[in-house]
Amino acid sequence: MNIDSLRRYESADDFFALNGSVVMKMTVAAAISVCEQAISHGLVVSRVEGGIWHNPGFEARLDCIWDGADSSVDKVSVEKSNRFAAIFIKSESFQHDTFIIAVSKV
Repeated sequence: MNIDSLRRYESADDFFALNGSVVMKMTVAAAISVCEQAISHGLVVSRVEGGIWHNPGFEARLDCIWDGADSSVDKVSVEKSNRFAAIFIKSESFQHDTFIIAVSKV
């Protein structure tokens, strides 16, 4: 299965099955789930970018960017950073309904 750049994904399972990519736009729930599950897949959330979904189409917002931990830090720091990514998404979900998640291998 290929990543559809014009689709908004609703499941973290899709993100991990497709090897997660910054071209994948995710719903709030899916993006939070990706952040919560990332460490179990050996990943650190390195960046979150939020925006607005226009079905199809994504309007990226410069006021909704979060940068996480470096992939070279210890596991505890990675877990903490991934939790902060999920908290960021929750805090922005009132203004932004779609998120892009960038991850790196730990």
